[in-house]
Amino acid sequence: MNKKQKITASLSTGIIIIAFVAYLLFTEKTLCKGVDISFSGKEDVRLIDRGSIEKIIFSEYENLIGSPVDNVNLEKLEKKIETLPSVKNAEVFKKINGILGVKIEQRKPLLRVFPENGKGFYIDEEGELMPLSKNGTVKVITVNGNIKYEYNGKNITVADTNITQTLKDIYNLVKLISKDDFLKTQTEQIYVTSNNEFELVPLAGNHTVLLGDMFDYENKMRHLKYFYTDVLNNEGWKNFSYINLKYKGQIVCTKNKE
Repeated sequence: MNKKQKITASLSTGIIIIAFVAYLLFTEKTLCKGVDISFSGKEDVRLIDRGSIEKIIFSEYENLIGSPVDNVNLEKLEKKIETLPSVKNAEVFKKINGILGVKIEQRKPLLRVFPENGKGFYIDEEGELMPLSKNGTVKVITVNGNIKYEYNGKNITVADTNITQTLKDIYNLVKLISKDDFLKTQTEQIYVTSNNEFELVPLAGNHTVLLGDMFDYENKMRHLKYFYTDVLNNEGWKNFSYINLKYKGQIVCTKNKE
């Protein structure tokens, strides 16, 4: 490196250091002028309202507005916001104009559950339970019937020991269905019978799919897709009342009475 290059490099380094120090000094003296909450992604329904986020922020920093922005512990506030069951990730950052920025990523519901005793709730793609929202309803597979579980609105996943086996089975079944675009579009509702067997209510057709228990359920769903695509497309979607997959390796159908 020649002398001219060394001088240029030194000047550049000096400018960066001065700018960084100036930014730190400016941030320390900058008073918070407000909070800007934004949501990542383009969700059809916003499950989290701004009020819930603001409530957490101002419970932690009651006199936030007008106080130095540098007083905010960003990491601690992020973790606090992420305790909301509907929040997957929270990013809190300080803007140079004195605004505290908050970026929220909400969880994506996989299915909606309506238990026999208790309020309805969602289960997201990662198995996290989350409350329903007053802002609207996400279009996902609905599950009801013989489901005995009372959700308290707190952070819990289907892997938790307190979760019933029925809920675990429901999650695994819907997760499998959702991986296949055809089956996902075709399945509208799942009903859990009194003996913990599963019945699928399709979007198209007048039939009910009798899945039975969860034994070999992956193959059962493969057989169902085959039946839909290779049989019903030829036989007609309105000709059957029941499609029974309970018996291993078999599809037993009941035709509608003429």
